[in-house]
Amino acid sequence: MKILDTIQRTITMKLIFGVLMTSFAFTAAANAQSTFSGTFVLTQEARWNHAVLPAGEYSIEMQSLAAPAVLHLKNSNMSFYTSAPLFGNVEKGGTHLNITAQGDQRRVRSLNLPGISRTLVFEPLTKSEREMIAKESTTTEVVAVVAARK
Repeated sequence: MKILDTIQRTITMKLIFGVLMTSFAFTAAANAQSTFSGTFVLTQEARWNHAVLPAGEYSIEMQSLAAPAVLHLKNSNMSFYTSAPLFGNVEKGGTHLNITAQGDQRRVRSLNLPGISRTLVFEPLTKSEREMIAKESTTTEVVAVVAARK
């Protein structure tokens, strides 16, 4: 009798453990939806942190606004990861990327998200870069980002 009770208890514990693990897996999957996702088009090559992004159509996904973004170049198997952003004040206008250009060098600086009243800054401007923008030796460009509907 004791052996049967022990076997039944073991089976019951394994069953309970399996049900708990399954419920945790479903909870994790349900919470795995992106906090932000959208698409944008780069008409020219641009740097985003250390990655060099070729011209093309991209999707962007962020699991958390404090986490790095994942960029996918459409119609290819290329993916890029950004650094974790800093938070800045929202700018006027819609959802867009801010890009600086000096000569043929283009750098993605931030992602403006008016829907959450924040700008995500991936590469802050240095003091000398701000001065060059003021002197108009560096230009800024806005690239529209189409946010995915949830």
